[in-house]
Amino acid sequence: MKKKKSFNRYNFMIVVMVLIFSAIVTRLIYIQIINHENYKEEANSSSVRQIVDTAPRGMILDKNGAVLAKSEQSYMVVFNETEENNKFIFDTLRDTFKLLDETGETLVDDLAVKINPYRFEFNSSDPDTRKAMERRFKIDRGLDDVIKKKLYPNQKDELTDDQKTAINEAMMEITPEEVFDKLIIDYELYRMVGLTSDDIKKQKITGADVKEMLLKKYSLEEVRKYIVVRDAMKMQRFTGYKPVVIASDIKKESSLIFMQKASVLPGIDVVMQPTRVYPYKDLASAVIGYLGSISTDQKDKYEERGYDVSTDMIGKNGIESAFEDRLRGRKGGNVVKVNSQGKKTEELFSLAASPGQNVQLTIDKDVQYTAEQSLKEVMSSLQSRGRLGDGLNVKNANRGAVVVENVNTGEIISMVSLPSYDPNLFATSGKLTTEQVETYFSPNLEKFGKEYIKKMGLPENTVISEAGVNENTLDYIFPVDDNFKDGSVRKDPFDVYPKYTFNYATQGLVAPGSTFKILTAIAGLEEGVVDENTIVNDVGIFNKYDDIKTFKGADDIYNSSGQTHGPTDMRKAIAVSCNYYFFEVGYRLQQQFGLDIIARYAWKFGLGSKEGTDSTTGIEITENPMGQTFSYDKIKRAVAATSKYDVVRILNDGYYAGYRFTSLDIGKKDGDSKDIANGKEAIKSAVREKLLSDIDDKRKGEEHKVFTQDLQGLISNYINLLSDEEKSKYSKKDIESMSFALGQYVVFDKRTEIITPANILNTAIGQGINEYTPLQMVNFMSTVANGGKRYETHLVDKILNSNGEVVEDIKPRLIEDVGISQKTLQIVKDGMSATTNDGTARYAFQGFPMRTAGKTGSATFREGGVQEAVGRTSYAVYTGFAPVDNPEIAITVVIYDGGHGGEAANVARAVYESYFKERLQKEYPGYTPRFNYELPAAQ
Repeated sequence: MKKKKSFNRYNFMIVVMVLIFSAIVTRLIYIQIINHENYKEEANSSSVRQIVDTAPRGMILDKNGAVLAKSEQSYMVVFNETEENNKFIFDTLRDTFKLLDETGETLVDDLAVKINPYRFEFNSSDPDTRKAMERRFKIDRGLDDVIKKKLYPNQKDELTDDQKTAINEAMMEITPEEVFDKLIIDYELYRMVGLTSDDIKKQKITGADVKEMLLKKYSLEEVRKYIVVRDAMKMQRFTGYKPVVIASDIKKESSLIFMQKASVLPGIDVVMQPTRVYPYKDLASAVIGYLGSISTDQKDKYEERGYDVSTDMIGKNGIESAFEDRLRGRKGGNVVKVNSQGKKTEELFSLAASPGQNVQLTIDKDVQYTAEQSLKEVMSSLQSRGRLGDGLNVKNANRGAVVVENVNTGEIISMVSLPSYDPNLFATSGKLTTEQVETYFSPNLEKFGKEYIKKMGLPENTVISEAGVNENTLDYIFPVDDNFKDGSVRKDPFDVYPKYTFNYATQGLVAPGSTFKILTAIAGLEEGVVDENTIVNDVGIFNKYDDIKTFKGADDIYNSSGQTHGPTDMRKAIAVSCNYYFFEVGYRLQQQFGLDIIARYAWKFGLGSKEGTDSTTGIEITENPMGQTFSYDKIKRAVAATSKYDVVRILNDGYYAGYRFTSLDIGKKDGDSKDIANGKEAIKSAVREKLLSDIDDKRKGEEHKVFTQDLQGLISNYINLLSDEEKSKYSKKDIESMSFALGQYVVFDKRTEIITPANILNTAIGQGINEYTPLQMVNFMSTVANGGKRYETHLVDKILNSNGEVVEDIKPRLIEDVGISQKTLQIVKDGMSATTNDGTARYAFQGFPMRTAGKTGSATFREGGVQEAVGRTSYAVYTGFAPVDNPEIAITVVIYDGGHGGEAANVARAVYESYFKERLQKEYPGYTPRFNYELPAAQ
């Protein structure tokens, strides 16, 4: 009996469930099939949308609270996509474009495909980054799927790595015009000429066909405008259906016109958004940075952090980038109902946006302006003069940097990088013109190169006998980039083109020239190889020791006129920048303490670093930590790294150092088999590893014997891999001669190049492989000025909330106390003070009442005739501090192709007159400043 009741209960439950599901299915059929159109219209007329309220970014302030960057509310025209609006989209866009033209507003244009000529434009100057961005752009538009269907139409399993590579390579072959034509079909522009999707499929009409039809009625520029908006709509859909920005940062008058016309423009609306404003335009642009859209290669990274990658702007460099998380506010927004026209009918929910935090800098806007304007003035003067008295060509003195540091805290008071840019140009997405994109990110180096060669008066063909160069000048200075098969892109290996968004103050590596003599002086005095009374007699060429008889180093006055400085002590040597004296100091240091002695002092001051570590200054924005000072390990690595080219050349030439043999080609080739490639690499690797080893210089004969035996085995193994015909060309004597030649190259010639005292002699005067950023140089000078304490450099003074309350106060951070004796410091300061009074910077500081210390430098860009052949000349470098007693600030000035450091010293004087303005007026009331720059009012 109980069993029967249980059975009835279960039957009852099953019947109920069947009835419920039947009701659900019936309702779904009614909604989706029988009454589909009615419900579709209802849904379309009361769609729920999320409208994002972008948060204002925090302000960037100078040390005194002046606003350098802020956000202001502006108007933008948007398109709200609905199914109903899409029926009329091309008519709506036509009328919208017309209205934009009438009001003088511009369409937001982030589409990378450009026309006239067809090309891709990406906001990056790095070729590898541009290729990555092109790849992602094509993938986002489905071009990888097109290639996949073409190459592997029946593929069902997951693609192999080789297949993925093949797809990627084929996709990168698709031209900009082919992409453009594909988008015409994808975005249904065929509707503009009365075609349907069925017409396209049945008649197999291509994008090129539709384009031809469109061009009978529209210009190519007009066709592209429709693609721009439709592409933005597609990219927007990846993050949900949100309004697409048509025009941003429009005038208030324009916004009123669009509002009046909104009723006849389905989907078009006017909304408010915060826009970044930089009141002082390009002032401190290298520090502040700029905003930009999130590029396709950064998409995943920022999506994970909650960004809308289709609309959000991010800091691209400078403080805007380094403090993105602080400056970025918290978004708000509204959830609203919209009708079939995309117009808001009801607000369902609202959340207010919160502004970002404010970042107050250590930069003084007035000192910054003086540094910028004086550097511009000096560079302009050099360009106008063309050539200096000694014949140096300075027409290309169009890049430079200035850094001013508080010597007791590490605060950066001014940081200049020229050429600069106006970050307002980047503040609104899609508003950069083609010309601006070319200038800032994708320079036409062929066009620039031809103009440069003409400006510099260079010959059509470059001949450099020392380097074995004889070729077309344009191809030599700006060679074609082999990574781009069409030959449309050139490279700039000699760093000629002025890079606007590159921070020359923190990223540009420059040979310090004679400014490095201060470090050599400190090392020599501290180690006791010289003292303040040591006299060195400058007689011209420094070749008085047996192991440097072939050394040709001398002073400029000797090279130009045969004169010398005669008997010289340390103070005089610093003041007149006597190479001969510092050659002597360098030689003595090397003889007593080895090749690394100067490097060890330089590393303590932040000039370069030991192998495997970075020489960072601690600055918050991007810097180049690869500054270097000559050391035994670095020169070994440098020689070893380039040895493969020499090995290939030697074996290919069939002759070296008296050894003759049949030519052997071990150059890398695309068609090499794995065994052949490995055989070639084994020979080059053996040479490289031997150079990196510590060869016993007292047993070079034995080292050579063992090494040549190893090489014979490797060369024989490689030759045995060749065809019988090729193999028959080589005799045992050939193999022995090749081995002896490479042994001579490594054990004797290159080893001598590594350990020769000439290396440390060049290092002692700031030449050779020594190179640092201006920021690293000013940090070194600050350390000298304050008595040996190296502080971390920093641009940020404090972080404030939106109410102005301090959230974080940045304190000075001591990196190291390098421990210089006060006696050494005093000798160095005396010499540097004499430099500005009676030495190489005397003309710049003539009549300046405050006692300052400084050192000029003229650093060679490239030796062996290369510098002159490519139109470059020496860097003009000046570094120093003021006042001499109780120093407050240090400065470094660098002018690319500026010729002589004395030219850069003028900028230092201008900065001192600005920074010490009140003090000079009080202590020297009769003094009239040479420079007087007044910062224009904020815009």
